[in-house]
Amino acid sequence: MGEGRPEWESTIVGEGPMGFPSSRMRSPILVSARAAGCVLALLLCAACGKAQEMTATQDGLELRTAPRDDAEVVEKLSLGARVQVHEPRLWEEAGWHRIETKSGRRWTKLDGLAPYPLRGEERFVRLEELPVHATREESGRITETLKLGDELQLLAVDPPGEPEYRGVIRGGVLLGYADEFGLAAEKPLTRNLLASAGELLEKGDFDRAKQLARAAWLMAEKTGKSGALVEALTLAETEPSSLREELTGFGEKAASELPPTQGALGYVVPYRGWVREGPDLRDPIVTMLPVDTVVEVLNVQGAWAHVGLIAKRTPWMAVELGDLAKVGAGETATLSAAQRGARARGYMQLTSLQAKRPSAAEHLAKVTALSREEHGEERLELLKRAVLIAEPQELPQVAQALIDEAFLGERYRLAVAAALRIREAAQPGSEPPAGKGWRVETVTSIYGCSGPPLEAQVEQVEFTPDADYPKPTGNVCALVTGLSSPCDVCLSDLSEYDAKDRQHVLRDKVAVDSALTDHEDVIGNHTLATSRLEDSYPRPSRMRVTVRAGTGAPPGRLFLFELPLDVERYETSPVVKPLLKELRLSEVDLPDSADLGRWEYWMSTLQWDDAAHGALFAPDPKAAMKAVQAFARELRAKPPELLARNESAGVVYSLHVSEHCGKCPARAR
Repeated sequence: MGEGRPEWESTIVGEGPMGFPSSRMRSPILVSARAAGCVLALLLCAACGKAQEMTATQDGLELRTAPRDDAEVVEKLSLGARVQVHEPRLWEEAGWHRIETKSGRRWTKLDGLAPYPLRGEERFVRLEELPVHATREESGRITETLKLGDELQLLAVDPPGEPEYRGVIRGGVLLGYADEFGLAAEKPLTRNLLASAGELLEKGDFDRAKQLARAAWLMAEKTGKSGALVEALTLAETEPSSLREELTGFGEKAASELPPTQGALGYVVPYRGWVREGPDLRDPIVTMLPVDTVVEVLNVQGAWAHVGLIAKRTPWMAVELGDLAKVGAGETATLSAAQRGARARGYMQLTSLQAKRPSAAEHLAKVTALSREEHGEERLELLKRAVLIAEPQELPQVAQALIDEAFLGERYRLAVAAALRIREAAQPGSEPPAGKGWRVETVTSIYGCSGPPLEAQVEQVEFTPDADYPKPTGNVCALVTGLSSPCDVCLSDLSEYDAKDRQHVLRDKVAVDSALTDHEDVIGNHTLATSRLEDSYPRPSRMRVTVRAGTGAPPGRLFLFELPLDVERYETSPVVKPLLKELRLSEVDLPDSADLGRWEYWMSTLQWDDAAHGALFAPDPKAAMKAVQAFARELRAKPPELLARNESAGVVYSLHVSEHCGKCPARAR
């Protein structure tokens, strides 16, 4: 024992390596005292309950006055609230935890609470905006709106609710619950957003594809071609028919078989196969045959094939049905056989025919064999043709291949058109039953064409007074939108009432001259823009009518009409007055075919703006005239309703009506 120390403080010291003390022992009395203290501390901890900081993962988490299910709920925690939670003490019911609040002691279970700070897997926002809700459902109140590219984490264990809504964390704090679609494991970039949009298109999810496309466009700072995908998806919502032309732009490169020989059958390769009067590109077109039409090869002359049409296997399309402007106003005309162009023979370029009809799957096999670097355009043409000729069971595979190919080439309108083709085929009733398929499908008013209509592509052109309209490359017909007559200047608000003369007088010459000068500029700009448009797409205007045929007899004779309109633009709502005395109605012969098919009829019209072009089936000219007159009365009575549609009581139509300006304000006395 050491000297001068009390016995109870003595220690036993051993020597360790290098002479340092290796251990020290307290006396038994001290050990017993400390052990008793530890036991007391443990009892006190158990009595108090261990505390832990936690956060509420449920909005409105209920706090009760006692640790019982039937105890009164006296307080609720909002989502994300942080509290100190104590474990149950020895004498308390297991599962209930105590919370000390400003209002007093409260009790709850751990359901709806999680340790703070929260942690989870990393995620990024991949939408322009992503609302965060207080509950796991869309109807929950919005707590915050996240932005594209925001970084956050996922809540590890979500409370009950919609599984697609996941808890999101930032800085250890629970923000709420967001749609999992708007979250991605990888940082959003233009390329991966576009790739995901393409996958959604293949599944037919246009809405979500558009959300990702818009995010890609914003990620690219609204530059590049990703904006074209947003535009195409918007058209798919509003005017899906305007994208159909994207699938039709293929020619001889889409051939997958050798040309036919004399005496054999030939299958039309391109979407449009022209039949001419003679074996020369300068010879006039007799008719135009759609893809996969079957013809008989009568003879082969160099690069040309003399062909005969097979009526039951030829959904032909007439070249020019005539000129409605030459039909007497208020009368019905029947075109002659020469005007109808109903000829059974003609000449086609040999490269536009192939000896066999390959299936869509065979087209796809050939595409796979061609390299994208050397045969990119050929692959696209083969895929477009495959999509148009595909059987229902083949369509999804070939259309998805076309979507992938179009995305690689940034041909987004084409990709959306292919996706629309899948959706249309999947809709019940998209193909009418045999014998009931006869109907007028579409009537389109064409502003003008830079060449023969059937040799041209139809392109949509938006009119604006300050736009430039360069001459198109090749033959193009313009489907113009937004062209309307400018309103006249209103001077009534510049007038003063002269009590002596009892009339309104324009005394402010400076203001009147300024208004007239400004309006002269409006008229001048509009006239110049219209002239530029007409230089690129010369008149006359035309109407294109698409008829769908069934296997049975048609429901009557086919009539096309043009109805000029007088539009009163100085009213609070548009007033349209059909000019029935100037109505032109022409009967068109239907083709002699018993197979399902579509026919395209083109006819020159007198005017494009402020006019209605239409088509209908009727038993005779008298009945057709009555049907158009009834249509005119309805148009006069309900112009807004008819402007929002394209069919009324069996009449399929296309309307062009000038925008109304509103009533000029009358000057009060």
